[in-house]
Amino acid sequence: PVVIKPVNEGSSLGVKISKNLKELVKFTKLLLKKYDHLMIEPFIGGQEIQVAVINNNPIGAIELIPKRSFYDYKAKYTKSAKTEHLMPARLSKKKYFEVLKIARRAHKALNCRGVTRSDFKYFKNKFYLLEINTQPGMTKLSLVPEIAAFKKISFIKLIELLLKNAIKSK
Repeated sequence: PVVIKPVNEGSSLGVKISKNLKELVKFTKLLLKKYDHLMIEPFIGGQEIQVAVINNNPIGAIELIPKRSFYDYKAKYTKSAKTEHLMPARLSKKKYFEVLKIARRAHKALNCRGVTRSDFKYFKNKFYLLEINTQPGMTKLSLVPEIAAFKKISFIKLIELLLKNAIKSK
């Protein structure tokens, strides 16, 4: 199986999972009607783990369990999709700190500032970094504020941290 996605979208808009060549051709033709550039990558199963990094400090990892076929736009942004959010993620203590460390290293390697959210798949005892979101959502259903709240960082405090970092970085 492979994942086909537009390179210029976010929030899993336009993402399709193809299980065979016939679907790959069908989904590619369909997506090319709307998008100029697509990316095709191997599908990786396993746990959906996301890590928030604020000002170079990883603050936590959350696990997502969608009821849909994958963590798509509806699973992310509609309560009716009933995606489970497990905080902290169900990982051994060693693996939990490992994923935090990987997210921090990726954040720093890309010279990110402020807040990022790193999306991982955890499969067969390995973490696969799918992407780093440099402008993660900040809605009531967004993950960074949820992770921050678990760490006793209020939404207001989260915004203050980001603003202070932005002012310092100038």
